[in-house]
Amino acid sequence: MFVAEEIIEKIKESNDIVDIISESVPLKRVGRNYWGLCPFHSEKTPSFSVTREKQLFKCFGCGEGGNVITFIMKTKNLDFNESLRILADKANITLEETAENKKSHDRLEIYYKMHVDAARFFFKNLSDHKDIREYFYRRGITDHTIRTFGLGYALNSWDSLLKYLKAMNYREDDIVKGGLATKNEKGKVYDRFRNRIIFPVFDVRGRVIAFGARVMDDSKPKYLNSPETPIYNKGTHLYGLNFARKNSKEKSLIIVEGYMDCISLSQAGVKNAVASLGTALTKIQARLLRRNSEEVYISYDADNAGQAATVRGLDILRAEGIDVKVILIPEGKDPDDYIRKEGLDKYLQLVNKALPLIDYKIQKAKEGLNIREDSGRIAYAKRVVGILNDLDPIEKDVYVQKVSEDTGISENALMSLMKGDEEGIRIMDTSSMKKTLHIESAHIKAERALLKILSKAPYLKDRIQLEDFILPSHRKIYRIITSYEGPKENITGYVESHCNDIETSKEWTITTELVEIPDIDVDILIDDFMKTINHYKGILTQKELMVEIRELEKQGRTQESLELAKKLIELQKTLGRY
Repeated sequence: MFVAEEIIEKIKESNDIVDIISESVPLKRVGRNYWGLCPFHSEKTPSFSVTREKQLFKCFGCGEGGNVITFIMKTKNLDFNESLRILADKANITLEETAENKKSHDRLEIYYKMHVDAARFFFKNLSDHKDIREYFYRRGITDHTIRTFGLGYALNSWDSLLKYLKAMNYREDDIVKGGLATKNEKGKVYDRFRNRIIFPVFDVRGRVIAFGARVMDDSKPKYLNSPETPIYNKGTHLYGLNFARKNSKEKSLIIVEGYMDCISLSQAGVKNAVASLGTALTKIQARLLRRNSEEVYISYDADNAGQAATVRGLDILRAEGIDVKVILIPEGKDPDDYIRKEGLDKYLQLVNKALPLIDYKIQKAKEGLNIREDSGRIAYAKRVVGILNDLDPIEKDVYVQKVSEDTGISENALMSLMKGDEEGIRIMDTSSMKKTLHIESAHIKAERALLKILSKAPYLKDRIQLEDFILPSHRKIYRIITSYEGPKENITGYVESHCNDIETSKEWTITTELVEIPDIDVDILIDDFMKTINHYKGILTQKELMVEIRELEKQGRTQESLELAKKLIELQKTLGRY
């Protein structure tokens, strides 16, 4: 069954690995990972780790590992497509049969291409209208940033884009279905975006999937966004995430409300900024944040609406197990205003002073109360109790002490207000996990590295050949990579969809997600990895020779054993040079 790469990615994104594995394996969170007893071998002390950020599992006892699809394949003894169907059903995603799926995939490609052509049209319009570019210049946006984000302009016309796309042989129905034109009750079709500046929206792979459009005056609506289309679902993407993944070395993400907030921060040097595309933060967006960062900062506007959105966003992020902090922008400002007027250093100071989630909520609980008065302290304590009851016992202890010191109310009095305390969650003692670990051979790591290099540069197949690999799963992956003839950016999904057995799927997941290739000359790397593999092959040959020599000696075939002994000595000299 043919399954398009974007469908596979959607299925994986819709099935959190912690949730799926928790259905069959009890997991406890320790630090950033989740631990439990491995389902693939017998053990008494947990060595099975699940990483939510990377959506991977790994057992340090037996060496098993992979992604959510691999886990289903291995635990249920199913092939790739059967496992994919189970996960698709869980996420209410329809998997069509081969011919229809292929046709659907081809239709999606038309919409992707149409959006690229529309983006180029808007960009050229902006290039041709200096007066419109002045809008960006007044807001401090440079030509370089305009090019980077592909900013554009929709002409003050009812059908300029429509005519342009139809001239490129796109069907009118597809233009409407793609959200670039609108049909009224009388059947009249016209451009959706008119006389507005344009912000192309990209998915994580850098494909244009939608547009945001803003007026340049006070007319309403201020923003107009693409509707739901075959390639765009509101609330499932983050504006600027593709740029943050590419350009930022930070392990955190800063989420803002608007396009201009994200663009201004990026231009100023805050490369890890993303925006929530004009919608209230959703669970799917929270999962995107969790998978692409170790920590999330919320930097919403300082007005009441922005603060309310911050509180809603905090709850969603916390529910997804994300470490989150709040950047407090001075009254009446948004991130765009602040960084343009105050500069990068001042903004980074706000980032460094960002409040952890609970501290922010406790600070908000004080608003409108005079805690110098008894009535204010009592009201504050009652508000805070609702916040503290959601914490684990250790956090409760810390924050009860803080609130007590802040208000003068005794810790005992605060504890008595707290209803329904549950028994303290025991924290797993990681020291108990000191046991025999599964150490993978250097040649396995070297083979994975060669596969990753080959997937990035298929032209190297003359240097990296099938015979270089020992593991059957690696040989299979090699054949899949070298058989691929499509666009370079789609090779990862192609290989994954053809790794239809458990071992191959596991090895490809580890190769793509965990193997890191040093940024040095590729020829040096290949030579180094080849030496590691050849050394292991030499050791295998050495063992075989030793077995043969012993057999010959038992049979009294002295001369033949001496000949093999000479070969063994030469081989051992060679191994000593590695």
